[in-house]
Amino acid sequence: MTVAGHAVFLLLIVYFAALVKTDCTLTNKSGNCTTEAKKVSSPFFDVEAQSNVSARVGLTSEMEEGCNELPLKVEVQIKASSQGNFIFPGGGITQRPDKTGSPYGGVVYKYKEDGSIRIMAPKHSMASGVALFTGGSAWEGVNRVTENLVGVRYRAWCRCNLPPPGFESPWTDINVFSKSFLEISHGLGVTPDMVIVQLRHGSSTSDWVSDVTGSMSSTEKGSRRSGLIYGYDSSKIRIWAPDNGSLFNTTDGWGSPKDHGAVLSGQVKVYAWNYLMNIRSKSVNINKSSSKSDLEVSLPEAVDVNKDIVYFTVSPTDGDNRGFLFPGISSVQNTDPTIQYGGVMYAYSTDKIRLWHPKLDSQHFLVYINNEWGRGNHEQSSESVVAKVSVWKAGQICLIPKNQRTTPKVTTVLSTTTTRTPTATARGTTATTRGTTATTRGTTATTRGTTALTGSFNKQTTSPPARGLGNTSARQKDKKESWYDRSLTVPVIWLLGGGGLLLLILLIACTVCLCQSNSSDKSQTRVSPQEIDQF
Repeated sequence: MTVAGHAVFLLLIVYFAALVKTDCTLTNKSGNCTTEAKKVSSPFFDVEAQSNVSARVGLTSEMEEGCNELPLKVEVQIKASSQGNFIFPGGGITQRPDKTGSPYGGVVYKYKEDGSIRIMAPKHSMASGVALFTGGSAWEGVNRVTENLVGVRYRAWCRCNLPPPGFESPWTDINVFSKSFLEISHGLGVTPDMVIVQLRHGSSTSDWVSDVTGSMSSTEKGSRRSGLIYGYDSSKIRIWAPDNGSLFNTTDGWGSPKDHGAVLSGQVKVYAWNYLMNIRSKSVNINKSSSKSDLEVSLPEAVDVNKDIVYFTVSPTDGDNRGFLFPGISSVQNTDPTIQYGGVMYAYSTDKIRLWHPKLDSQHFLVYINNEWGRGNHEQSSESVVAKVSVWKAGQICLIPKNQRTTPKVTTVLSTTTTRTPTATARGTTATTRGTTATTRGTTATTRGTTALTGSFNKQTTSPPARGLGNTSARQKDKKESWYDRSLTVPVIWLLGGGGLLLLILLIACTVCLCQSNSSDKSQTRVSPQEIDQF
């Protein structure tokens, strides 16, 4: 190979090395900070419940730039023209078929490791399902929403688009017969900032996967029960499946005929994040005394709905699951006054969040898990919760350095509630940090502080989080030290370094070529002594 050929070959090596550094689809490693989603389908496309056009009630999309593995987080965003810029979340779980004729709603999705995503809206001869439904007169909220035609798009985060989880479980078997309740210890010692539970519809990497919801909104009878519920605290994650029901059911009332089917056994995987800085949060108590005005409030900071993450949970203040956090629900699937049900539904805009919940009348609840789920383990029927919304800004939510982490100290107060008081470390002193001793510089160390509200979102105070409010977050003050900012400079460094190396190689190659050319010219004009004698 010529010198020029070697130079081109080295250039290609440098170029592809730079691509490896810039394109996270070529690595399965997590970054230190959140980024915007790897894939965002744009623009919103139409989905219509009860449509006779099959592509509007059940459609498959391919993530052209997927993760080359199962995404860590997938979201479906729903918009309705009547609701302005509010975003409603799609659901990864169905909790009822269209058998009773009572109204229900939602847009359900599932996805695969190969980048496929399937989105389904209600479709049945009874036509009682809609794409968006907030419960009508049976549910409380600032307004009532019933929409058949909506706009839908999805967002997907690969492993490198999020900080590494503090805990990641293996795929664990679950079914509706003998293994309908799981309690998984995460061992973090603090309540995670976010938990995601994925349900695989089988045991193969080629099977569909869906995201598990939080507090239940519907309770059907017998085999009509469907879905999964999960909640978590500072030590464990609890997962409930419906006894003798289905983990995922689109047999009746969802999608097109090819979507019809039920999943009775599968596997779940848990991801939990902790020790993150820059998360902004707000909390509010919801109970019988809450007014409608309490159910539309400002977010802790402005949100870019294209890039940022809004994470919403509710935590019961009583019962077996007191202090556990349950993710909010995506749409109402029951309004029957003769049946017990529960849940808190939410939607958000760039600056506000809206909540809907059942009318609290001792039959309908904010969090509800009856004895037909998880073999009756840890039943729950709460009319009082702490609702919490957190904003994850793309590029700003980063891991707290290990030498700055502190483990919250658990203390008991007179009201018998437990609060986690963050430990602080001044210069010259030491603090116990997850079994090690760390010294921080400056004044009081930044220790996972959060903005908390009690009673009303509009009365903002700064206080240690109460039990069940989740892990708090530190604020990063020096943005010049951001891992995210540094990570952006890595590809530039690689390209500049590669370009400099290439120029050096070309310079050497040119020098060698010139030397060889001069040497060749001299050899051709040189006359030997023997030839001179012949003259």
